[in-house]
Amino acid sequence: MQKRTARTPRFYVPTDLQCHSNLSLDKRISHHLVTVLRARKNDRLLLFNGDGHDYSAIVLDTGQRGAGRQALLQVQDRKAVRTESPLHVTLVQCISRTDRMDISLRQAVELGVSCIQPVYSQYSVKAPDSKRADKRWAHWQSVVISACEQCGRASLPELAKASDLSSWISHTADPTGKNSTADDERDCLSFVLSPDAERSLRELLQEKQEKISGENPAITLLAGPESGFNPQEINLAVEHDMLEACLGPRVLRTETAGIAAIAVIQSLYGDL
Repeated sequence: MQKRTARTPRFYVPTDLQCHSNLSLDKRISHHLVTVLRARKNDRLLLFNGDGHDYSAIVLDTGQRGAGRQALLQVQDRKAVRTESPLHVTLVQCISRTDRMDISLRQAVELGVSCIQPVYSQYSVKAPDSKRADKRWAHWQSVVISACEQCGRASLPELAKASDLSSWISHTADPTGKNSTADDERDCLSFVLSPDAERSLRELLQEKQEKISGENPAITLLAGPESGFNPQEINLAVEHDMLEACLGPRVLRTETAGIAAIAVIQSLYGDL
């Protein structure tokens, strides 16, 4: 029987990483590495900073005897990570309660989404004041980072600031077919997910296969909140050239719909 080995701990560090150099981890990551994972001197771990590479490192000192309690590492070498999807998928997710929104973010990252745009709709969680909005965005960013650490991605997907749904549709769902949420100009297919749609996402994707099979394909998905979209929101999306699509005969929860749609897309044209 093949012997199973423990998974190597992996952490995101937002700093420049140089091979054959020493690095002090911040107190939070040091605590998790040493106290939670019980790492000891000479243990190995992986680091990434979003540049598309994993950096191998070893623990030189756990830092538990020092005042700062910061673990000291030696960065050894780096390796390119090829875990990014060939598709540029943007999930526009109507904001739900904390636990459900966290699930949507985490699983979208695991399935290879390139960009996440949180939006406030009529039936979603209401927009907070600016201070709470910044705190909420910081929490979501920590969820995205944690998901990347777990699933092996070495590039962080973009997490946009929350926006009003109608404003996002009017300014971003460009009827020329370009997706301005993406970093570059791409031919983009956009879908609004609705259980009342006459055609399924799979059917529409297969019909548009030629466009998706082109160079740098991009797909945008708009997923509603717990109580769904109102008719005006659906109409506005369709007016801006978003295709209305369902996900089968069952009504899916807000934290399920976007994720199921990404899985369908990745299965048909991506890397699942």
